[in-house]
Amino acid sequence: MKKFKFALMCAAALAFIACEPKNGPEGEGDGEGEGEGTEYVNPIDVTDGSAADWDALPAEYVASAVHAEGCSMDGLKSVKVYCDEMYLNVLVEVNLEVVTDHAWTSFHIYLNADNSAATGGYGDEFTDADAEYMLETAIYQEGAVAYNPAVFKWWGEVGGSGWLWTDPENPGTAENGWGAVVPEGTLPIGEAQAVNGIGTVEIQLLKELIPAQWADQFSIGFDIQQNWTSVGILPNAADDAATAAAVLANKLVVKVKK
Repeated sequence: MKKFKFALMCAAALAFIACEPKNGPEGEGDGEGEGEGTEYVNPIDVTDGSAADWDALPAEYVASAVHAEGCSMDGLKSVKVYCDEMYLNVLVEVNLEVVTDHAWTSFHIYLNADNSAATGGYGDEFTDADAEYMLETAIYQEGAVAYNPAVFKWWGEVGGSGWLWTDPENPGTAENGWGAVVPEGTLPIGEAQAVNGIGTVEIQLLKELIPAQWADQFSIGFDIQQNWTSVGILPNAADDAATAAAVLANKLVVKVKK
């Protein structure tokens, strides 16, 4: 276990070194060749207590979803997603009238990162059952905002349903991070901040540390839970008018800014 944690720490260090901008003013680096030395400028600051950065983003790369009128699964009000070559950014608005327990509030992100229906699954909450990875941790921890998730891989049949995020032949335990391919807290994948109170949360995830094959366009979905039961899903759809049964929606499609 100690060797495993040390390897993860080394991987994190290497990832951050690779992500550091090149030296030199105005993009003048110490490398050779076209494009080398260009400084990466992060357009979103998750330490300033503001979401004003989102107003300056190119609109065609900001994907958004709002709670559908008539959907009883109403724990999430809205979500915006912006992704570039370095970070996956999420701005989510939580319905605090529904999500009242902030001691350990599970928040999941479902990724169809490779944009393929030939991998992944999880048709329980979305009609497009093609998520190959799921991120999990609490968005509220003892009332404070945080998000540095574990990464779980889909182990079920392609297009399948059920909570099949661990290897059935190696069930999750506390010793192996509950079956995560990246156990929670072992890598600095993400950070988060509250914006104008804890009802709006800004999350930034370092893509390099999520072991996915990232396509230029992908789909993503979210849920929030109380006592490990989902009370909000985005994207969502209005309940069936005749039966009041839940109706699922496709995940949100995101185009990567390069």
